[in-house]
Amino acid sequence: MKRIGKLFLALSMALTMVATLFSFTAFAAEDKKSSNGLTLEKLLPKALYVEKTKSAGLRGDVKVTVDFPAGGGVLYLPGSADTAKLCFSWSGKNVTFSKDGKTYKSGKAPVAKSGKKVTYLVSNGTLSAPLTIKTMKGSSKVDAAFLELDESKGSILNMQLDPDHETDAFGQIKVGDHKKKYIKIHGRGSSTWLMPKKPYNFTVYDDETYTTKDKTELIDGVKKKKWTLLANFYDNALMRNKIAQDLAYDMGIGLQTKFVDLWMNGTYLGNYLLTPKKDSYCDDNGFIIENDHHLPEGETADLFDFPNIHTMPGKHNYLIVDDIGDNAKAAGVNTKTIEKWFTKAWDTVLDKDSEAYQQYFDLDSWAKMYLMLEVSKTYDCYSGNIIMHRDGMSKKDKLYAGPVWDYDIAFGRTLHKFLVGVSEPVQLNAEGWYNDSIGYFVTGDEPVSILQELGKHPSFMRHVAKVYNQYKSSFEGIDANIVKQEKLLRQSAYMNNDLFGTNSLSAEYVVAPNTMKALGTGKYKLNYKVTLTWDDYIHNLREYCRKRTMWLSDHLAPGVDITTYHGGTVSTK
Repeated sequence: MKRIGKLFLALSMALTMVATLFSFTAFAAEDKKSSNGLTLEKLLPKALYVEKTKSAGLRGDVKVTVDFPAGGGVLYLPGSADTAKLCFSWSGKNVTFSKDGKTYKSGKAPVAKSGKKVTYLVSNGTLSAPLTIKTMKGSSKVDAAFLELDESKGSILNMQLDPDHETDAFGQIKVGDHKKKYIKIHGRGSSTWLMPKKPYNFTVYDDETYTTKDKTELIDGVKKKKWTLLANFYDNALMRNKIAQDLAYDMGIGLQTKFVDLWMNGTYLGNYLLTPKKDSYCDDNGFIIENDHHLPEGETADLFDFPNIHTMPGKHNYLIVDDIGDNAKAAGVNTKTIEKWFTKAWDTVLDKDSEAYQQYFDLDSWAKMYLMLEVSKTYDCYSGNIIMHRDGMSKKDKLYAGPVWDYDIAFGRTLHKFLVGVSEPVQLNAEGWYNDSIGYFVTGDEPVSILQELGKHPSFMRHVAKVYNQYKSSFEGIDANIVKQEKLLRQSAYMNNDLFGTNSLSAEYVVAPNTMKALGTGKYKLNYKVTLTWDDYIHNLREYCRKRTMWLSDHLAPGVDITTYHGGTVSTK
């Protein structure tokens, strides 16, 4: 059965790769009978592309995505590109492009302005067919990221077909004006890896031998060896991970990130969020671990069972040791010693009559993590996905929460009904304590969540209220950040959605009154729009964030008692 599942996974990946790795789109057999389409394929058997031109703001070759049966195509360009200085190139023998009485050879046929189309008659002297190409440009303030991978060192397709992410590809990356760097890249993620738009992890090296890792600045002011490209495929607004990280970074438990438009060997892959890899913040003297669900089949890692906690369906609540610092390793720190220390620390959390947990857990960072789940109502709280780190091994070194991770299915976002097995999508309102709901479907006396158990300590909940009011302006500023990111991202979002669409299987269902549940009440009621455009998704994201922070501000105000399922009533006075 496992083998069948793996074969199905490989097949699904192969099918999706056809559309993303090559510069054409697959169509039904009957459409291939178009004489113009067949002719175009004969005239342009290889890539139609635009060569990189530094003076035109194009730092890498860009292939045209061609729909041969329809006789059309799209040229996706970075926002920095000057279309007036760019021309189409091709490799077909004796092929020319003609328009308005002028005939162009390869490298001489002008591209259309952004948002416009140009139609050429493609000919080799014997065969000819019309081809219309639309030009789209990303946002001017979104950097282009060009991956130039050397397939003689590793097949891109093999990397894409590996569900365990153990197959690497090798090459270089150029991000905006930053220096081109050698990288080793492979896939990442579980459910997102099954989608047409795939996420990646990569490590930077100092030369083509790929032996010495290189701490490199790909985001201004951030130097790291390991990086992640988040696809945000589940989020049609494309910015949930961004606004979550910005809020968390402001509080000291997040990562600096930036949007990039990504090309792999000339093929446009969409808009991505570039971020340091989540385990790249491991201190040399400590370790970083993650509370997560079961590992993908075939993947190995250092891990241990979360002691005295419910596994929930699917063997959730593992603790995975993502990394141990070099100095800590030299001092004998390993998975077993980490498990021993964590078990002792966790026992203090389970003792509700004692405040000893504060000797092991950093109150500030865990209160901030608690609030991140509350404001976002992230679906991934059910999978754990909570990262924590200890920066030393002395008695005074506590366990810190962070960095935050995985907020694409959050902030009012829901999984599509086909993925969660319900008749209608599960919509979340802007009210109520969300950490209470973790594990509501399990039975037994065992606790189900680290945050839920911390929340049963009145002292912790009082600290949550204190931290919220300390950063209240940051929470209420999420709306302004969405507006800021909307302006920055708009053209890149349009270009991304032109490639992938705005209502895919894994995206939100169209929001309409008959598909909504638990819209809320009174001033917290969510006044959503039907999601027909990217702007509609942004409106709904803003609507959720405004109402959710309004609810939190009302219920965590100084002097207001906190009433929760897991903690009873806690006085904040």
